[in-house]
Amino acid sequence: MKIITTAKRWATFGFVVLAWTALHAAAKPDYRSIADRIATQCAGVKQGDCVVLRGDVRDMEFLEELSLAVWKQGGEPLQVVNREKANLRFFDEVPSSRDAMPLPFSLRLAEIETVEVNISGQEFPGLLSGVSPARLSAVARRGLEAFRTRLGHGVRIIEIGNGLYPTDATAKQYGLTKIQLAELFYAGINVDYANLQATGAKIQAILQKGNQIRITHSNGTDITLRIESRVVGVSDGVVSAEDIAKGPPHTQVWLPAGEVYVTPVPGTAEGKLVFDYSPFEDGALTNATFTFKAGKLATHTAARCDSYTRWKEAYADSPSGKDDFAYVDLGINPNIQVPVGTKLRTWVPAGTVSVGLGNNLWAGGTNNASWSFDTSLTGCTVLVDGKIIVKHGKLEVNNAL
Repeated sequence: MKIITTAKRWATFGFVVLAWTALHAAAKPDYRSIADRIATQCAGVKQGDCVVLRGDVRDMEFLEELSLAVWKQGGEPLQVVNREKANLRFFDEVPSSRDAMPLPFSLRLAEIETVEVNISGQEFPGLLSGVSPARLSAVARRGLEAFRTRLGHGVRIIEIGNGLYPTDATAKQYGLTKIQLAELFYAGINVDYANLQATGAKIQAILQKGNQIRITHSNGTDITLRIESRVVGVSDGVVSAEDIAKGPPHTQVWLPAGEVYVTPVPGTAEGKLVFDYSPFEDGALTNATFTFKAGKLATHTAARCDSYTRWKEAYADSPSGKDDFAYVDLGINPNIQVPVGTKLRTWVPAGTVSVGLGNNLWAGGTNNASWSFDTSLTGCTVLVDGKIIVKHGKLEVNNAL
């Protein structure tokens, strides 16, 4: 679920070059410079802002720098620190009767905060693999209430990570070393944001004028869906004044940035999606085929394994809306290249196509299911009303204008 969060316009990012160089030399990133840029350019923190900062105990140094950066801009920070392992203790020690308990404190906080910055990384992807899908779904549902409240109040939401936050576990899932993943992460941030904004605007204009998207691939993927009159979002690095005026979903940012996304007209997705690898918990779905009819997942197959068994259990126990085709997301970041022979599957590399099932509130849709699943494909061809905008995994934007 991309309730991770969101996007628009950075100018100069020399500080990331320094951070990347330092990391490459086995030194830690320059969190102070990164935090200052996030507060001033990305989130646009100003006098009187109420800023909630969320992260893991491993992120304390980064959170500290973000807090100080917020203070310097005249905002008031509140640090909310969790520990990933504690998530399992909740399900082990707290009775299931608490799963759906209302969260008035969280909802009140969502009403009064103006900015939220969340550092999202994963060190234990299989941590909750033994928890019943029903409990996970119940907890997710109550969390959605707070998310909807933030969106409704126009909170500027900044998500740092976007599936690329450098941890050993994430690197292993992608078949990379942690250093390789870190290089990709900082390269993705150290992009020419003026060019990224220009590319995003071009694709956004094409999709806003378009009526139908078709996605094909040599592996057998062939899906069509209608998009007329749908909201088209762009993640290009900064929540700007223009974004704030537009309201959600434009008030969100995912970093590294570089995506254009749209939800389908309900009931219009038709065809077949084939993918060879998609991480799920501490494993993956492989050699999978999903077919869609009238906008819903009609059949699904994948190689037999524990991950697919677990996926089917979670899917079966999820509520209404789980089977809806949710969105198409096009990667536009030219600085993240998928290394040959790896299993890197993420949103932002230029020419990548990501699609999802279930919840699409983050993308401007209306599906508020507590279930979501996404997968990313390289090498696709994407046509809008017959005009190619991605050809065999390469952006062809100018040809479609």
